[in-house]
Amino acid sequence: MLIRTAGICAAALLMPLLGSAQSSEPAGSRYYIGLAAYTNWYQRLSREQDGSRWPPLALTLGYQLRPRWAVQLSAAYSSSPGSYAGVARNPDGSPIGNYRNHYRNSALSMTALGRYTITRTLSNRLQLDALGGFSVDRQAYQAKGYNPDYLTPAQTTPFDLSSHNYNYALSVGPSLRYRISSGLEAVGEGTVNMDLRAPRMITTSASLGLRYRFGRL
Repeated sequence: MLIRTAGICAAALLMPLLGSAQSSEPAGSRYYIGLAAYTNWYQRLSREQDGSRWPPLALTLGYQLRPRWAVQLSAAYSSSPGSYAGVARNPDGSPIGNYRNHYRNSALSMTALGRYTITRTLSNRLQLDALGGFSVDRQAYQAKGYNPDYLTPAQTTPFDLSSHNYNYALSVGPSLRYRISSGLEAVGEGTVNMDLRAPRMITTSASLGLRYRFGRL
């Protein structure tokens, strides 16, 4: 009920802006490609497990359908390896045996979004867009190593583990673009994401980077 009410309120706020948009605008570029620093809840979770500081880069490919309408696909990937080793001990401090683990956390985030330009004049340097679409996040974990063999202390027991999980979400939010020069823009985007299998789970995502436009409409 809360999500439905929020959606109705957002639509009511956007309608006056959408209505004020002009339909007769100069032709622009047909394609665009972008690179941006990206973060969302799943990417942060993957990196926090091994203390990574830098967010991944997201690659965006877009196609301009009309002067105000566009569709875009984005993908961001991060991979954080790590390892630890030591000696397992009994409560009295006596050694049991050696252990070692080499692991890797990875996260892949993909979005498919429609974009509508709200700003009245498309020739302005600063443009405000509304975004809406879907996102998919894949988290994976791999680990390989060995543990002490508690029955035979002089030996070890190897292991090789892997797991992955997918999350699907409905995504909406704003985009702000600033034209630096002909074809080159600075772009900031943010979305609120509602998990399709658990609607009460709401997460956010954001990106900041550059985008280059080419090809005439």
